[in-house]
Amino acid sequence: MKKSNELLDLPIISISGVKKIGKIKGLIINPDNFSVDFLTVEQEDWQVGVKAVPFKKIVGIGETAVMVEHDNSVIDLDEIPIVNQLLNKKIHIIGSQVLTRKGFLSGEVSDYYFNEGTGQLENLLILSGNKETYFPIENVISLGKEHVIINDSLQEINNQISEQMMNLQQATPIQTGAVSQNNTDRKAALKAKLIELLKGNSIKKDIFSKSGELLFEKGTILSGEDIKVLHDEGAKVLIEISLDLNE
Repeated sequence: MKKSNELLDLPIISISGVKKIGKIKGLIINPDNFSVDFLTVEQEDWQVGVKAVPFKKIVGIGETAVMVEHDNSVIDLDEIPIVNQLLNKKIHIIGSQVLTRKGFLSGEVSDYYFNEGTGQLENLLILSGNKETYFPIENVISLGKEHVIINDSLQEINNQISEQMMNLQQATPIQTGAVSQNNTDRKAALKAKLIELLKGNSIKKDIFSKSGELLFEKGTILSGEDIKVLHDEGAKVLIEISLDLNE
């Protein structure tokens, strides 16, 4: 997963030509597919006009460069009319106000994350007050010129996490031979819901195992698999993480 601002000004390197052919100037969003479809390119020769590289032409995105196979991977905008269509929609995402379906303001997008292999958007980073929250793209309804519409407000999601934590704390502890199937099912359902709510959030502190081994570093964005690993450390760890995420 890559943060959009991490790409700006990165050099574009041609593998076959073994040379720099420009640097990343911006990202072009396709609001219908929720994806980064093109990267605009700045070149040293100002007379060459505005160019772009289709995301599908990118071989790899590293910390120091964006790699393409050939020099001709960078194309003049006149050759790809769809780019102009997307540019005219002016979907920048960053700086957009985040509104719920019911018209409540949830914050402003400070950045976004996308899959560096496919270009698909994965998370929005939403600034609300002085707190930034990772918001899964599956909860986004639409992307516009000045607004992003979501299906739940950030406060509603935080309330759901708090409610699930309370339910998990109040669930009857498992005792061999003494717990009904209904209670077991209830705890399983609560944990599944918790995974859904925590997925995509960033850990605010280092998390250690019961034996003192570092499990996840501060800043790690939780995946479903990460949360399953945390299950082995018990509900207490999940509760601590959830409370940190809601601070």
